[in-house]
Formats: sequence, structure tokens, C-alpha cells
Amino acid sequence: MICPECRHDNIEGVDHCENCGHDLRNLDLPDAAAAQRGREFIYERLADVPAKTPVKVQTPDPVGLAVRLMQTQEAECVLVMNGARLAGIITAWDILHKVAGSNEDLNAVTCGQVMTADPVFLRDDDDIAVAVNKMAVGGFRHIPLLQGGTPTAVVSISDVFARISPHLV
Repeated sequence: MICPECRHDNIEGVDHCENCGHDLRNLDLPDAAAAQRGREFIYERLADVPAKTPVKVQTPDPVGLAVRLMQTQEAECVLVMNGARLAGIITAWDILHKVAGSNEDLNAVTCGQVMTADPVFLRDDDDIAVAVNKMAVGGFRHIPLLQGGTPTAVVSISDVFARISPHLV
């Protein structure tokens, strides 16, 4: 417990500051249980977060198709499939940094060549806290949600923030 007078770090529960003698009994300390109330939203399931339907391409498809789908379906990313299995993900960053250029033909490069392979994924029943942690640690903005091995949605950091922001003070 930090003394408000001298900033000495006292042992929790003492009545007076060991350094200056200031009375610590009447400090308005937050109740730990009360501090946790209202934070349950972080444990909501990702299935409850409004997410986008995944836009999908196959590994041999040209990157030009992925770009066109991102434009027409207003998608921030495209999931790259190898048959029915999730193989990778392509974002605007991948396109800008891996293939875009004045002489590059986007139809001569395949999605499999550009994708970020084996992306981190979560499941519908994972909670928001897990998604926030994965995104922060991994440094990415989109996570595919899989159910039974099949992509059902893509959750973005914007989706998560929109869900939790009303609860933040």
C-alpha cells in the first residue's frame, strides 16, 4: 500500500505508514470484487462479436483475383484455401509489400506465393481476451475463426474494439 503523503510502499493492511506515520485506515481503496464487476465482456465468446464472412480463394488462384474480391466485397483480407483446408491469409499489406509494383502482373503471381502461410486461427467458442492476446503478441489485425476445421468468419481488431469500447472507461 503506497502512502499518499510520502509515497512509501507499506505492507498491505497496515494502519499507519511505516515511514511517516500517516493514518492509512481511511483510504478509499477500490474493492477488488467491485473492480472486476463489469469486466465480464472480455470473456464473451468470439461467436458473439459481429464478424465478417470470410472471402476465400484457392492457392493456385492469381493474386489479381484476391485483389478484385477484396475490392468488390470490401474485405480487409482473403483466406487462402488448399481445397477445404485453410492454408494462409492475404492482407493488403501482403499485396503492397510482396507483389505490388509498376511492372508486376498480379495475374502472374499465385495467392499461394503471396499468402502468409499457416495463419493463427481461433474458434467461435474462444473468448475476446484470447483474441486480443493473440493479436497483440502476433502483431496482426485479422484472425480466422474455424469451426470443425472450416473457416466461418474473420474477426478483425476493429470488430473486437467495437465490441469492447463501450465497456472501457
